Amino acid sequence: MAAPGDLVKTCFIEPMQGSFKKTPGTNPEAYFSSLSVKLSGFSDDVLKAAASSLIERATSSTWPYVGTITAACKSAQERLSAKDSGQSNPVRAGYPWPEDVAVRVLINQDAKLATSAALAGWHADLIDFVRREKRVPSMEEVEPFVVATLQRDARIEKQMEEALDVLRGEYNSKLEKLPANHRVQIMASSIANRRNRLAVMIAEEIEAREEVADDQL
Repeated sequence: MAAPGDLVKTCFIEPMQGSFKKTPGTNPEAYFSSLSVKLSGFSDDVLKAAASSLIERATSSTWPYVGTITAACKSAQERLSAKDSGQSNPVRAGYPWPEDVAVRVLINQDAKLATSAALAGWHADLIDFVRREKRVPSMEEVEPFVVATLQRDARIEKQMEEALDVLRGEYNSKLEKLPANHRVQIMASSIANRRNRLAVMIAEEIEAREEVADDQL
C-alpha cells in the first residue's frame, strides 16, 4: 500500500505537472510540503478527479493555491460519494438557500468570518457558498473566495478603463467615468450594489443578535 505522500505525488502532483509549472510564492519546497500534508487524507480516486478538474479549468500555468486545491478535492470527494451511492449530490441537491437564510446561518456559526469578509469585500462569494452548499466553509475553503473577488475586481476595473478609452476616442472627450447606462458600468454597479446590500444584511443581523443578547442580560 502506498504511503500518503507517495499517493499525493503519483495521483495528484505528477498529473498536474504537465499543466502547471510555477508555484505561488517564492518557496516551491514549502508549497509542495504543505500540499502533501493537506491532501494526505484523500483517496487516489479523489486526487485524480480533483487534478483532472483543476487541469480542465486552468487559466494559467501557475499552480493553484493550496486552499483552492483542498476545496477541489473535497468537491471531488462529494461527487464520487454521491455517484457510489447512486444518488444526486446531497450537498447540491435542491434549490440554494435564500440570501437571508444564508446570512443568518453564517452569523450564527461564524460572525467573525462574516464581518471580516464584509470589511474586505468578498462576502458575496462567501454567502453564495453558504447558499449553494448549505453550510459555512472551512478556513481552507475561504481562500478561493478572496482570490475570486480580487480577480473579478481587477477584471472589471480593466474593462471599465478600456470602455472609457473607447468612448473618449469616439467622442474626442475627456470623460472621467462611464455613463450610468453603459453595459460595463451597469455590470459594475450591479456587483457593487449587491455587495452593499449583503453587507447591510450582515450588519443588521449582527446588530439584531446583539440587541437580543443585551435584553437577556
